[in-house]
Amino acid sequence: MREPAVYIVDDDPGLNASLAALFRSVGLKTELFQHPQPFLELAHISRPSCLLLDVRLPGINGIEVLEQVGRIGWTMPVVMISGHADVVMAVRALHAGARDFLEKPVNDTVLLQLVQHWIRWDSQNYSCELICDDIRAKLAMLTEREQSVLQCMLRGQPNKVAAHTLNLSVKAVEGHRINLLHKMGVQSPVELVRMVGSCPKATHSPMRCSREHAAGRNASLHDCPLARRSR
Repeated sequence: MREPAVYIVDDDPGLNASLAALFRSVGLKTELFQHPQPFLELAHISRPSCLLLDVRLPGINGIEVLEQVGRIGWTMPVVMISGHADVVMAVRALHAGARDFLEKPVNDTVLLQLVQHWIRWDSQNYSCELICDDIRAKLAMLTEREQSVLQCMLRGQPNKVAAHTLNLSVKAVEGHRINLLHKMGVQSPVELVRMVGSCPKATHSPMRCSREHAAGRNASLHDCPLARRSR
């Protein structure tokens, strides 16, 4: 995993320099932007991170930048900062996806603790995403029949029931299960079910195991969020 970073988007060069020194004093990498466009044009952010975003920026409102970050698909926590804050603005920022909202002048200790908290949070989230990426890559390598057998396993169906559901012989189901364990890199069906269940996205789209699915009339495993890259 790459080292965490704090991205600072603020048009005040003095504040940027001060914040950069603060975060670097505890070993955090910082990247400074006086205008949001260069930040938004970054090709990809592939590290745990936290974004400090000023509300008032040249030519654009910071909340609009926050909304663009969401549309891009970046999921790093965002802390909004403003020297002209009010309750309405704070509520709007939080509704747009900000994790916290601070008024200038910002207390260094409070800010540092807050950013470190969100860096730890994003590091855990990022690690989980890497695990899910690996699981999705393995799922994408399964054949359609193996996907169907896996779905039956996730529903807790014994081999005989799965064989009846999928119009296969019990021996064929057993063979597919062995192939599944090998391709997914696990030793047992329990470990396989636990692996697939470890990705939170899998819980939002229950997989079906039915005769209709076996006939191809329902969505395949590739339609499950677990099999897609969402970041």
